[in-house]
Amino acid sequence: MLLPTLLAAFIAGASVIPGADVDSPADDRLMFQKLEAATSALAEKGAGPLRREDRLEQCKRTRTDAVRLTAKPRSGTPLEGADIYRRSAQASVLIGSAYKCDKCPKWHNTLASGFAITDDGVIATNHHVAAGATGEAMGVLTFDGRFFPVVEVLAANKAHDVALLRINAKDLAFLPLRDDAPAGSSVRCYSHPANSFGCISEGIITRYFKMNEPERNGSVFMQITADYARGSSGGPIIDPYGNAVGMVASTSPVFTATPSPHAAAKDAKPTTPSQQMVRHNCATARALLDLIRPQ
Repeated sequence: MLLPTLLAAFIAGASVIPGADVDSPADDRLMFQKLEAATSALAEKGAGPLRREDRLEQCKRTRTDAVRLTAKPRSGTPLEGADIYRRSAQASVLIGSAYKCDKCPKWHNTLASGFAITDDGVIATNHHVAAGATGEAMGVLTFDGRFFPVVEVLAANKAHDVALLRINAKDLAFLPLRDDAPAGSSVRCYSHPANSFGCISEGIITRYFKMNEPERNGSVFMQITADYARGSSGGPIIDPYGNAVGMVASTSPVFTATPSPHAAAKDAKPTTPSQQMVRHNCATARALLDLIRPQ
């Protein structure tokens, strides 16, 4: 439960975008506490509109005809970085899923990112977020502190790691989807990495590739250089015009073994792995669009 003084401070600043400038810094503790308290209350009372069993069953849906996109991708003059941050923050959400471990009686939360693709409550995130096996109640928190329980998984695709959730909300800010951004294009990532609310990073699309890991079946993913970390899953990848061209999915660190300078000696030490780079793998906007296209 949030302290009354913290809650009052939160409400007083609800009209600003957390993290956008020096006068409106993000209060990570407050944002995450609010989400965790809300999802835990739903789980404790068994009052969530979407039971775990139903959510997992709905994750098997591969298409939906319940989504109507109302805006075409934006083009024209590129946006300033501050405007991209503002639009991304307004459309993005923090996603929490309440669960209990086997070590204590308290409720815990897994935390992830997501973003609205319509103004009437359709939220894009990853399949691995929507299909979390232990979550008893799931909800989202908007930048201005509004909490909405997840009421339905509209469609999902495990191989492409995409899912569409439904919340009962109206007049949401949202990001148009663009599925043709070429490699080399500038992009930004907006997400909530490692309990840090509302972080943006910059980079480029390095390539598109077929991921041949188990359960991916050669699905096409995007790699980018913009940085992110745990908790960023489902965060939008945004082009200079404010369109979502992809979505955070995973990272793949690349290591090399550095030979010991005493490798030839009898008392040679084991080689030490050295990280060379981190590949940032993203689901594509096309994979999201495929969830709402007729088969």
